[in-house]
Amino acid sequence: MTQPIDNSRSRLLPNAVASHLAELCEIAGRYGIRSVAVIGSAATGAFSPDRSDLDLLVDFGDYRPGLAKRAIGFHREVELLFGRRVDVVSTHGLRSPHWKAIHEANKVPVYAAA
Repeated sequence: MTQPIDNSRSRLLPNAVASHLAELCEIAGRYGIRSVAVIGSAATGAFSPDRSDLDLLVDFGDYRPGLAKRAIGFHREVELLFGRRVDVVSTHGLRSPHWKAIHEANKVPVYAAA
């Protein structure tokens, strides 16, 4: 089973997220994902366990047939895992320099394929 990245910032994640990192990594591995980082309120300390969604920055790798099916499957499984709405942002679809800078500064990497 794939383990979460040993990252000092991952210790700052809310328990509602941190308690599922091993399962998140297992799901990412099954879908051939290159990397996953937590962004948004869960990464910045503004997360509310009762109200917040979860935002993930995901590198799905190079385009190849089946990408959409993998992306949809990953999204569905992580929403079930966390029991809340999850917004999945693709690293390849993130075009705005403004948002790239914000996510780069605040992201908490939690998975990288070996």
